[in-house]
Amino acid sequence: MSTKFTTGLVRLSYPHLFKPAETLNGDMKFSASFIIPKNSKTAKRAQEVVDKMMKDSEVKQVLGKTKIKYELLRDGDEKEDPAYENSFFINAKSNEDHKPKLYTKDREEIVDPNELYAGCYVQAVLSFYPYNKNGNSGIGASLLAVRFIKDGEPLTGGTVTDDDWDDDLLEGDGLDDLM
Repeated sequence: MSTKFTTGLVRLSYPHLFKPAETLNGDMKFSASFIIPKNSKTAKRAQEVVDKMMKDSEVKQVLGKTKIKYELLRDGDEKEDPAYENSFFINAKSNEDHKPKLYTKDREEIVDPNELYAGCYVQAVLSFYPYNKNGNSGIGASLLAVRFIKDGEPLTGGTVTDDDWDDDLLEGDGLDDLM
């Protein structure tokens, strides 16, 4: 009933891949958002898989007659974030006892959390599954693995280098007596 899905090149956003983060309902989950250009093969293939799943009798049984609240491929243009423009995105999670596998481009295990960051480009292996819980139903995505492919512009706060520090700015602010 679940379907394994491997993306093409997508952009990583909101990664919680090395340590689980607390969800709104208090559960601890590993998670990430994957930004997918609307005109990409990945977006087309993902929609085809979902369409096929929605026709499956077992999936229909799980979904029941509830209205689908969230589409798996969500429209990034509805977010007020330029990184999501002209894109879809998929949010994927896994339970804290199922840490996703993390790999380099050469398929070696990643242990340094700095290697996977919001804004880098990755390939992801997900599992699409039907759900019907608390009045919400649809097709969700489990996070199985992430593979770093190439660097990208960081989506958060940026980086700090030695050039960002200026000792001259510490003088003359009336705090010289404290130093």
